[in-house]
Amino acid sequence: MPKQVGFPQQFFIGGNDLSGDVGSLDRVSSPVPVMEITGINKSAIERLQGLADGQISFKSWFNSAAGQEHLALRGLVTTDRILLWALGGAIGDPSASLVAKQMDYGVDRGADGALALSIETLGASGVALEWMEMLTAGKITHAAATNGTSQDNAASTANGIAAILELVSLATGTVTVVVQESSDDGGVDPFAAKATFTAVAAAGAPTAERITATGTVERYLRVATTGTFTTAVFAVAIRRGTAQDRIAY
Repeated sequence: MPKQVGFPQQFFIGGNDLSGDVGSLDRVSSPVPVMEITGINKSAIERLQGLADGQISFKSWFNSAAGQEHLALRGLVTTDRILLWALGGAIGDPSASLVAKQMDYGVDRGADGALALSIETLGASGVALEWMEMLTAGKITHAAATNGTSQDNAASTANGIAAILELVSLATGTVTVVVQESSDDGGVDPFAAKATFTAVAAAGAPTAERITATGTVERYLRVATTGTFTTAVFAVAIRRGTAQDRIAY
């Protein structure tokens, strides 16, 4: 992928699409502390990496409409928040995700009358911030059960997968979002489920979930929806594991 500018962007938290409210992302990071373990027989410092972390801090404009930032963030809930930042609007575009705790909800009223907010989230699930790729073209809509467009990874991988779902809305019924795989884009080898998100009824949206699956991941992946429903609006990002990962899927 070539160099790119910082737009268009999309930002989700707990299934809420806050793309129109978030004004800036101040910090998206996965810091790792360093431990010095130098022996007396060494003439230079020896170091090991410590526990990995994750942080997403952002600024937002005040918006009290349904599904927007104030109602989504004001509660300072003690449960995990699942965040997804999509750096574009196409399948394969980079994205960052974090399962985190929301640490604050600070409001600033500027001299010009603007209401701005500062929100910090810190990793809380034992998983550091993950750089992923979008498996949907940003936020998409499935009017009914649908097979999405596939992504070609050029080869299979051997170390599992992690996936994030941000389900923004569901008009009626119950939808199940599935990450499917195939070795040849559904030719001789039909697409089959690799990772399946929890089924969600209309009353359960907005919501978000992170899931993992182990083992070989075939060359081609796609998103499919199953169930009887109307108008599911959602985004999915995935990350193929590597042998160097701190966490084995």
